[in-house]
Amino acid sequence: MKKQYTLICLFLTMGFAFGQDLSKEEVLQLITDDTCTCINEDKTLFTEGKSLNQKKMALGLCLLKGYNNHKAKSNAFAGKGLEDFESIGEEVGMLMTTTCLDDFMALFSEDQLIDFIEEDDEENEFNDVPPPPPAPPTENDLNIEGKIVSLNNDAISYIEVVDSFDKKHIFLVHGQFVGAKLLKKSNLKKDFKIYFKEDHFYDLSESRYVKKKVITFIELVEN
Repeated sequence: MKKQYTLICLFLTMGFAFGQDLSKEEVLQLITDDTCTCINEDKTLFTEGKSLNQKKMALGLCLLKGYNNHKAKSNAFAGKGLEDFESIGEEVGMLMTTTCLDDFMALFSEDQLIDFIEEDDEENEFNDVPPPPPAPPTENDLNIEGKIVSLNNDAISYIEVVDSFDKKHIFLVHGQFVGAKLLKKSNLKKDFKIYFKEDHFYDLSESRYVKKKVITFIELVEN
């Protein structure tokens, strides 16, 4: 009797688990429904005095809440992380146009809607433009040998190199170049030959344009 009871419980549990395995489309619709409900529940998030960015952030939080509520209901979302959230948001946004378009439109002023659409168009236009191919190596470029001592990924990425005279040089990364994949922590302190060109950039501290070194390509120096 105990074994039969155990088997019944097992089958019921399995049935419940399989019942929870919805399709991706079904879960996306559930997330959309939750998002539409969320934007109507708390109108203080979208009052007239809120900026476009504040409203977009509130909309994103509604979307994230719905996603967290339903993502476990389909295997299609297994292993998905926040890095996949943007594409999920785009799919939910499309569904919102048929689920609660009027409510969505009412969140924004006419000017904000125009800005929203223009921002989206600009982003899509930028994403559709492939980066230029790396320039081929040329011996006409300036070059220097030294050890790369730091990699810096700031607003403008750059590397620091120390030459054989212990002088430090800064090289900006201003586009693709041959050898870019060599720029990794495991290659710090190794000898490189860095080819570069000089270009003018505005220096805020000096209030004028100054020459900066820009990498054109790099190669490891075999010792």
